[in-house]
Amino acid sequence: MSDSNFSPTKLLPERNIEKLLWLFGFRIDPGTEEPNLYTLIAYGERELPLVSGGQLVFFTRPELAIKALELCGIDVSEQETPPTEIDAICDVAETLYLLDAEDVDESDTILDCLNALFDLVKATSIPMPTEYKRVLYAFADYLNFEQEFDSFFAEEDIQRSEIVNAILWCVGAISAKSKLLT
Repeated sequence: MSDSNFSPTKLLPERNIEKLLWLFGFRIDPGTEEPNLYTLIAYGERELPLVSGGQLVFFTRPELAIKALELCGIDVSEQETPPTEIDAICDVAETLYLLDAEDVDESDTILDCLNALFDLVKATSIPMPTEYKRVLYAFADYLNFEQEFDSFFAEEDIQRSEIVNAILWCVGAISAKSKLLT
């Protein structure tokens, strides 16, 4: 599977083509209901997360979107107001729970999370280890067509722990190449 097949646009409701910025929430802490971090994704010919000085830009509250844009050198005086309503969530905490305790993902949480992680890792320019890439892309391919995923592990001879480790590597790579505005 090529990297270009994955895109966070899969996560989004019917897209308003006029809207260029989408607010993404990331829930990492399973003890919270709301996202812990946010970023903006700019849509155009390619979907691009906010980057400043080679680092992804995340923020702790949607109200910090303007500061994030300014940090990235984007003139906010000419732009529409950055969104404060979440367009999509990458729920890492729920993804890890589902992989640990469930066999079905009726809400496509795992696939949505993988798609967002793929785009963010790609933006870091850190190459994903071949084995992690192999298992994650195979799993995402499978989830494009199936919500039941327990049979995937038996059919592909892949352990759940391999998927979890690969996801945790992605989170670490993204964290290592990120700035956080608080």
